[in-house]
Amino acid sequence: MKRLLYSLALLLLGASGARAQFGSFGDVPIEITSESTRMEGGIAIADRDVVIRYKETMIYCDYAQYNPDTRDVFLTGNVRIYREGHLFTAERAIYNLETKVLNAADFRGDVTPFEFAGESLSTLGSNAYLVKDGIFTTSDNSKPDWYIRAKTVRIYPKDRVVFSNVNLYVGKTPVFWYPYLYQSLSADQSFTFIPGYYSVWGAYLMTQYTFPISDTISGKFRLDLYSQRGIGIGFEARWGAEKRSATPFSKATETKEEKQARNVQHGENWGHFLSYFVNDSDPGTNKTALAREPINPNRYRVSLQDRTFLDPELYSTINITKLSDARFLQDFEPGEFRENPNPDSMIALTKWSENDSAILMGRKQINKDFDGTEKLPEFALDVKRQPVFGDSLYYDSETSLGMYKRNFARGSLFPDYKSFRADSYHQLSHPETYFGWLSLNPHVGVRGTFYDNSGFTQSGFETVEQTNTVIGPDGLPVTVKSTTQQQTETLVQRGSLFRAAVTAGVEASFKFSRAYEGVQSRTWGLDGLRHIVEPYMDASFVYTNHGPDTIYQFDRFVPSTQVPPIDFPQFNAVDSLDNWSIVRLGVRNRFQTRRDNQTMNWLELNTYFDVNIDRPDFGNPSLLADTGTFSNVYNSLRWAPLPWLGLTIDSQFPILDHGFTQVNSSFAFQVSRDLTVSIGERYINGNTQFENSNLISFSGYYRINDNWAFSIGEQYEFETSTLEAQSYQISRDLSSWIASFGFSVQDNGGKENVGVILTFTLKDLPTVRLPVTFDPSTIAGQGGSK
Repeated sequence: MKRLLYSLALLLLGASGARAQFGSFGDVPIEITSESTRMEGGIAIADRDVVIRYKETMIYCDYAQYNPDTRDVFLTGNVRIYREGHLFTAERAIYNLETKVLNAADFRGDVTPFEFAGESLSTLGSNAYLVKDGIFTTSDNSKPDWYIRAKTVRIYPKDRVVFSNVNLYVGKTPVFWYPYLYQSLSADQSFTFIPGYYSVWGAYLMTQYTFPISDTISGKFRLDLYSQRGIGIGFEARWGAEKRSATPFSKATETKEEKQARNVQHGENWGHFLSYFVNDSDPGTNKTALAREPINPNRYRVSLQDRTFLDPELYSTINITKLSDARFLQDFEPGEFRENPNPDSMIALTKWSENDSAILMGRKQINKDFDGTEKLPEFALDVKRQPVFGDSLYYDSETSLGMYKRNFARGSLFPDYKSFRADSYHQLSHPETYFGWLSLNPHVGVRGTFYDNSGFTQSGFETVEQTNTVIGPDGLPVTVKSTTQQQTETLVQRGSLFRAAVTAGVEASFKFSRAYEGVQSRTWGLDGLRHIVEPYMDASFVYTNHGPDTIYQFDRFVPSTQVPPIDFPQFNAVDSLDNWSIVRLGVRNRFQTRRDNQTMNWLELNTYFDVNIDRPDFGNPSLLADTGTFSNVYNSLRWAPLPWLGLTIDSQFPILDHGFTQVNSSFAFQVSRDLTVSIGERYINGNTQFENSNLISFSGYYRINDNWAFSIGEQYEFETSTLEAQSYQISRDLSSWIASFGFSVQDNGGKENVGVILTFTLKDLPTVRLPVTFDPSTIAGQGGSK
């Protein structure tokens, strides 16, 4: 009966401009349109300008045969299949509309970011493909400037591509052969070569091979050859969504199951295991001006970082790093060393909510060559500021207790110390607006801290007698005695101690503004101007019955060029708490304008200083670089009038009292479409904690033409008349990718580090590396600086 209906439909449509509906399955009709349509032996035949529609699948070709019983469509001549956002083109193909199984010959297609072609293609399962004699590239040129040719390729859209028997071509020239390649479509390239030169290593060749361990875990093997340091090997594993925000969020209307589902969807869980070993043939290599201790040639690092959410509001954190010696990161991971020279080791369990958070933490310094503060363990409970007794009074608190130990590095003069500590701070505040314009926030708090052991470190000198044997004038050995003075640090213990403290203060501010609608300038990006002035004051008072000079310092004050916070809980150096009476006075100026239907800050200036009625010394007066009644006058300027122009200046000057001078500034300017320059300065003078410095930095980028560009970077220290760093790089646009060659030199106190950098970056795939790359910056943890 069906075939009779098909035949009647064909007769009615005729031989020209036919359109027919050939049955259906799954309540979805199959529609075939062509210039000629007929039935032969139960097979629907369409000829010339054929269009087949079924669900979201569209097929175009010159000739097609459709079998209603098997749902197979045989296609020839300029075949184009659109399916699930992918395009496949071929000369011949068989496609099953129900199972979506595809077999094609002489085809082309795309799986972002690749375009590919091959002699044949067949479907593997419901969403995978097998390509034989395939060619892959990111170039959309008919003659691609680079491509990969593989004997067989397995494609898993939005997941991975697996190549076998692979040749990499640049132009028409084969440059590398690989027996196997695994390319994740959502992660870094699996197989990478990194050749180059670095003064600390000599000539090097680094290889990295990434492979899947499971659907959520990837592994990486490293094999590195250093001409001056030997052979390094390593293994890494990564899982989950790395380095996402650790702060969970919740909604009162969600069920526990919905929260867990959302937690998995956003992928907060992540982890990273890293291990590396090198048999260092020259561990004494030192390209710095600092002395270096003897180092064992067997050098290694093992790290584990993990964040696991047990519940949307409960998660565990692991961060452990074991190093063979204090110089490992400096020698083999210089980028990581600059960011974190003393890696931490801790395990924590955190319970978080909108109103409070609780943390149980264990921290231990497992690297004996570093200083560290151990917490074995610590429990901390923080209650965020929230209203009590109505909306006019607010309460916040922080409480912690644990066993603390201060460990100094191996060979240090300072003795270790430890103590049990229980600390609790509670604060009430009353923020309110008076007269409709004056904002006041008075606050008062109490703190109690118990130590089961207290004391301090006392410096001194001791006489050390040395005996040496020398050869006398008569050729006989003579014993010579001498004495020297050596510095000593002795721990003086005072037993248990309870410290009570009272804090009080008031914050006050108000604003006034004026609009200047007549200020219009396309040159300076002004569409009206509003000036907002906000004077403010922050008065803080602290009284404690025990100063920090007799308390072991665990959570301690760290010297800085900036004034410390004077409010709580922002001031968190619990063991350095001292008596003080400080008034901070300042004024904020903001100039705002309209741009793109939004209000933007055109210029911002924050000026402030402290009046030290009773100045704290935090138990060590030598830590203070600014000791006057009045602090330096601080200025923070941000000026961004246009997208291509920006100026930042952070400065402090001893205008009201004695102190030191510091100016940090940066200026970026796009001179033209082809030229961008930036200039920065870091200047400090008269600070007892930091050496005088006047460091100027300059960088520039010039686009010579559509194919060539040049960049330069310089750092010059005027205080020592030293060109500390210089780098030069030239780039060439190679259609699908950009090649860059660079040269860099660093002067570390008279010792130079030299680096040569050659990079190849795909335009369409900047975050995924080619199977071969020459960029030293791609080495994990090094940040690209050589």
